[in-house]
Amino acid sequence: MWFLKPKKLLCLALCLCLSCAVFLATVRSTPAEEVAGRTIADIDKDIKDCEALLSRLQSEQKELAAELENLQGESTTNAEKAELLAGQIVLLGSQIQLNESLLQSCDMKRSTAQAELILVENEYEYYCDLFAELMRFVYENGAVNDFELLFSSDSLSDYLERRDNFNSIMECVSDLRASTEQSLMKLEDLNREYDIACEKYELYLTTLEEEQAALEVAMAEFDLLNEELNLNLETLSERFTSLGTTAAETAAKLEQLKKERLELYQQQIDDNNATFKPVDGGFIWPLDEYVSYRITSHYSTRTNPITGVGTEFHSGLDIACAKGSPILAAAGGVVTKSAWYGGYGNCVIIYHGQNNQGVGVTTLYGHASKLICEEGQTVKQGDIVALVGTTGRSTGNHLHFSVLLGGEYVDPDDYLPDGYYTKLPNKK
Repeated sequence: MWFLKPKKLLCLALCLCLSCAVFLATVRSTPAEEVAGRTIADIDKDIKDCEALLSRLQSEQKELAAELENLQGESTTNAEKAELLAGQIVLLGSQIQLNESLLQSCDMKRSTAQAELILVENEYEYYCDLFAELMRFVYENGAVNDFELLFSSDSLSDYLERRDNFNSIMECVSDLRASTEQSLMKLEDLNREYDIACEKYELYLTTLEEEQAALEVAMAEFDLLNEELNLNLETLSERFTSLGTTAAETAAKLEQLKKERLELYQQQIDDNNATFKPVDGGFIWPLDEYVSYRITSHYSTRTNPITGVGTEFHSGLDIACAKGSPILAAAGGVVTKSAWYGGYGNCVIIYHGQNNQGVGVTTLYGHASKLICEEGQTVKQGDIVALVGTTGRSTGNHLHFSVLLGGEYVDPDDYLPDGYYTKLPNKK
């Protein structure tokens, strides 16, 4: 399911956190007497462990950041869906209420017609009773005509009154019969209309209620999903913050270890009286005097030598010469790297100590065919540290020589002796 990945990430993060805690606790709890006896190899091991841990933490942070972004997107989408469903439920509720109102209106019309019919029926029954009495009188007294009414009346006015009453009764009975028939027809029509409305209402109401129930179930599912998403968001956010804190502590510890290693390098340099100070003679040329060479690239902007397209800034001096030519340490110092180093291929890096301004000076020798020195080894100026080759990002046998001041590449022209090549002004 969708929430398995965050749980997996949390487990991985927990493992990383525990390993980081153990590592940091181990480094922090090292007794003072052990720190004093630590070697460069010990510190290098701690640095590699610290770098590996920091890399894992940063990778985990990246994965958590991506997962957080996905969860936030899902949470927003589901919240929008839930809001839409809530709106649809409200709309259905309004439709149900409207349908109920229409049914109530139809029922009211039917009730009004029923009340009218009752009144008409009562009035009809009253006159029917009168008519029945009249018919009974006629039956009991024989046929009734104008002469009989005339001779049975006490006076002319009594005759006229009797005749009018008789005619009125007959007319009312006739009219009421017609009214009653019309009311019955109207009531039958309204009853049919009401029955149809009831059938439609029940069908429509059932459909609406089913839709509303389905929407309410969907909304409940979205609410549960959002609750889980928010829980994961909160948990992962806390984990992300915790990883950031641990990564910061690891990075700080890494810097501390590098500083400690630099101090040991400096101590080793001082103990061997190999400290480099530009004012005390500077560098020597990094190749033997019998080696033929030519400068193919300076510390300057150049066309990309691999692709031939675009430009790049070249951070050192490329010295083309025969493969296997010995590479010399330009000054005394401690070998901080003697291994494969990315585009530099087989590479040697030597730390020469601090200059008069208290800034560390380092030289780099790249693309070697063979490495002669080992990391942590103290070398003197002129010692062979490697042999020329074309390893790494290279187009031919040559030595790439760089100078770094405080970790930043600088122009080798300012450190190498004159007379070995033409130094170019305004190269940057």
